[in-house]
Amino acid sequence: MREHAMSPTGVVIVLVLAFVIDRMSVGPEWWRDRAAFLMAIAGFRDGFNKSPADEWTVEKLGMLIQGLLDQTKGAYVAGASINALIGATVGVLAMYATGCLLPDRASKGLGRWATLKFPQSGLGKVNWKLWVVAFLLGGSGRSWSGVGRWRDRSHR
Repeated sequence: MREHAMSPTGVVIVLVLAFVIDRMSVGPEWWRDRAAFLMAIAGFRDGFNKSPADEWTVEKLGMLIQGLLDQTKGAYVAGASINALIGATVGVLAMYATGCLLPDRASKGLGRWATLKFPQSGLGKVNWKLWVVAFLLGGSGRSWSGVGRWRDRSHR
């Protein structure tokens, strides 16, 4: 059995608190996005990682990628590893989220990447892009280590 950092009640409290911070526009904009995102990713990670919903999501993503690779009809790219493609997708998503969370002053050394921001949703509205990224990163623990069920079709 997997150890959890939070109880089920703790997971719900963290996710509700993150939602309230985002929805009620608590605090300055820069603080609100960072606090809501980091709490949401922790809640999703502990609450959904390696769950049936997580496995279903990774399985459907793998099937989608496999379908796209099959459409290439024997091209060299069709030999790409699904595990590597899922891992690369999660990595790109993590890079985007990191860029969104960096302070603006970091752009002096890091360039335009540090100026990425989650779109502002306005007072009393939920920032759905922030929540989707938090869910995908928080619940994608299997994606970091590879899916492991699909055959590796890479050329050897």
